[in-house]
Amino acid sequence: MLGSNVPAHPGRGGLATLFRYADEWHCECAQTYITLSRRWRVTDLLPEEISGFRSAWRKSQVKQVIAHVPLLVNLASPTSDTWQKSKDRLSAELARARTLGIEFLVLHPGYYRNLNKTAAIKRIVGTLNSVLENVNDAKATILLETTAGQGTAIGSRFEEIAYILENVRNKESVGVCFDTCHVFAAGYEVRGYRGYEKIWKEFDSIVGLDKLRAIHLNDSKTELGSRVDRHALIGKGKLGLQFFHALMRDPRFRDTPKVLEIPAQDGEKIRQQLDHLRKLQATSQSLSEPKGISAQLRLHEMSSNSSNC
Repeated sequence: MLGSNVPAHPGRGGLATLFRYADEWHCECAQTYITLSRRWRVTDLLPEEISGFRSAWRKSQVKQVIAHVPLLVNLASPTSDTWQKSKDRLSAELARARTLGIEFLVLHPGYYRNLNKTAAIKRIVGTLNSVLENVNDAKATILLETTAGQGTAIGSRFEEIAYILENVRNKESVGVCFDTCHVFAAGYEVRGYRGYEKIWKEFDSIVGLDKLRAIHLNDSKTELGSRVDRHALIGKGKLGLQFFHALMRDPRFRDTPKVLEIPAQDGEKIRQQLDHLRKLQATSQSLSEPKGISAQLRLHEMSSNSSNC
């Protein structure tokens, strides 16, 4: 299942507009903010907003909608005011997702700032347990996103994600979103077909593939282990095409939502990137990664060859 991050307008009753963009870009899945991403306050949805969203979804080709929690939410915050606002906001995001029928809610675990990292991770667990204690069903699942480890971000090591998952009481309501750029920037060698197989074996042994619910498709502008979160267009970064080729053809993830998160909301670029990924999926032969040729050129050559088959 392939799609993209899609703009919507939650502050102006325009959440349903995401389906117009998603259909124009030929998305099977779509990710968006369902609240205003730079404000703490969340207003109640009007009945006509809810019905309009559900009606637009029924008419759309989009099978899965993923909501992303705004980055201002920090469940590990050492500041009591920010921590309480973050807790309340996550509860509001979860309630809104359930109201709209959205199954997945992507969350960056948090930043430990001047706290001890271990204490901060335990603070995240406690907050999630508090938020989820009254959730008696799995209609909306919080997905912890793997991070690049920039600054004091938690979630750059699989062990940190695994610890949170193991210690959250309502395990049915928590899963993982694997971000390709973040994992690479965090120091995991994912490049090439060997790197591809190795990373999933490691992820499975530490976290568990059964916990994976979504994947963010991003190339990286920065080098392996940079711990800098800078997304690049697929084929224009440091990961190489073999990783994305293997991912698009992996039957284990055929039905897993794979969301393109490129550093632009240009509709034409997004359509081109999605087309490139679909051509990778249709290419049965292994790709070479010759030195001295740009990844973008290889992508163009591979796409042209696929269209002639």
